Amino acid sequence: MTNFQPTYDAESRTWHGPTVKGVFNPEASIGQVVFEVLSRSPERVMQIDMDTGRSMTYAEFMTRMIRFAQNLATIGIRKGDVVALANANSENLAPLVCALLSIGAPLSPLAPGFNQDDMANMLGVTQPKLVFCDANNYETVRAAVIQAIGKETPPIYVFEDTRDDVRHAEELMKETGQEDKFIPAYLGDTSQTLAAIVCSSGTTGAHKGVSQSHANLMQFSAIQPFHPKPIVFFNFSAIYWVSGLSSLLYAFTTGGIRLFTRNGFNEEQFFEAIEKYNVNNIFTPPAYANAVLCDPRLQKIDFSSIKLWILGGSFVPEDLRDKIDALLPNGRSVNAFGSSEGGGLAMDFLMRTRNAIGPVMPEACVRVVDENGNMLGVGERGEFLVKTGIPFLGYYNNPEATMNAVDEEGYYRSGDIGYIDEKGVVYLVDRKKDIFKYKNFHVTPSELEALIRKIDGVQDVSVVGIPDEAQVTDLPAALIVRKPNSVLDAQTVQSIIDNQVTDFKRLRGGVHFVSELPKTEGGKVMRRKVAEIVQRMNAAAIV
Repeated sequence: MTNFQPTYDAESRTWHGPTVKGVFNPEASIGQVVFEVLSRSPERVMQIDMDTGRSMTYAEFMTRMIRFAQNLATIGIRKGDVVALANANSENLAPLVCALLSIGAPLSPLAPGFNQDDMANMLGVTQPKLVFCDANNYETVRAAVIQAIGKETPPIYVFEDTRDDVRHAEELMKETGQEDKFIPAYLGDTSQTLAAIVCSSGTTGAHKGVSQSHANLMQFSAIQPFHPKPIVFFNFSAIYWVSGLSSLLYAFTTGGIRLFTRNGFNEEQFFEAIEKYNVNNIFTPPAYANAVLCDPRLQKIDFSSIKLWILGGSFVPEDLRDKIDALLPNGRSVNAFGSSEGGGLAMDFLMRTRNAIGPVMPEACVRVVDENGNMLGVGERGEFLVKTGIPFLGYYNNPEATMNAVDEEGYYRSGDIGYIDEKGVVYLVDRKKDIFKYKNFHVTPSELEALIRKIDGVQDVSVVGIPDEAQVTDLPAALIVRKPNSVLDAQTVQSIIDNQVTDFKRLRGGVHFVSELPKTEGGKVMRRKVAEIVQRMNAAAIV
């Protein structure tokens, strides 16, 4: 790892992450890689279902994967047919995912908690030939399918359902008698063969379908080291999130054990993963980590098994990392930053640099540009443009959005603002779309959020800009979640912040309190909804 350093090309003003190639054949599809890995260690444990306590070996996993693949082919699913998965994690979801990747049927993971309109939006984009869901969201999915596709609706299969009036996903795992004859087919150029259509984050608008090829989806997983002694890794992410889908693939390339739950984030199972299952690597968004750190049981938990606590998905405050690092006697926090479209941009896997994300990721090329698209150099602040060794394939059935998101050299316009120092370390300032202006002065929400989080009694906070009465400028406003038993009030917050910031950063838009911030299922704050809540509260206060 001594040469694991980014380099800077001054002529093109481009930072290049280190070159690290995977050991797997880049011509092979994900299905071929999975099949080969599973064949080599049949007794090794692949995953543990923490809701039931059941584990699954490589041999069991491969049998279920093969049966899914063969039965899907029997009902007419072919290469290129999109299959939508509106599922939480469950025992047989991963074998289904790998079966689809084996036969070349692109999967379209949807958040299991989507409402009907969000579900219909993505179903309308992808027009799937088949849909899978869970018992608890079947009615929503069924209504969304009818809304998006009309009368000629695709079949819907339901996981873990006891009703008699639905198709059961488990029917597609019946014995075929041909299991021993299955070999994943070569699917063609892996950099161009569609593997998955994942949703863009949806934090600032309607979701778009991010098209990822087999090679694109595998490029970071394939460079992870294999562990002879399996590591246990855990997160709450459904496969709708890249963190959930990636962790599924990591199990094959690292030899790790995937610990999962059907449930969304909760402190009880977070602590159970650590104490009962001795998890080694864990991923959380900062919001979940903050909730864990505020739990009164924290000091009673033995964190000695954790080697890496990975944070990502949104801005990571330094004091949050300090608290996490203090908890881990044998591990450390890691800051990871990227996107579905641009892939990994930066990560401080080897060494933490305060107030920074970390060095440019392997196989990534990064540029920084100003508002006019002019290239910037070392230490200059602008928007990050990112290109990985194997770029994403664009937005599914949306060439206009693809053209707007990618420049003529294939660099993805990330919308993230920051700079890169002389060592290739990336510093994030904020999202371009989140930064707003008060009387022509730029206000950076993450800066104000960092100050507010330091106030005693604050558990979580989101800062947004809301229009003033004349609709001519945006006013900084804060929506805060108090810690349990806190009596913190708006006047106290405003007084503390006003004494620390310059005039244009003062919280003129108001300070309000809620029991929880509106977030996506992956823990990202939905700022547009925060702004709506603040505006409603301001209006109610006037009345």
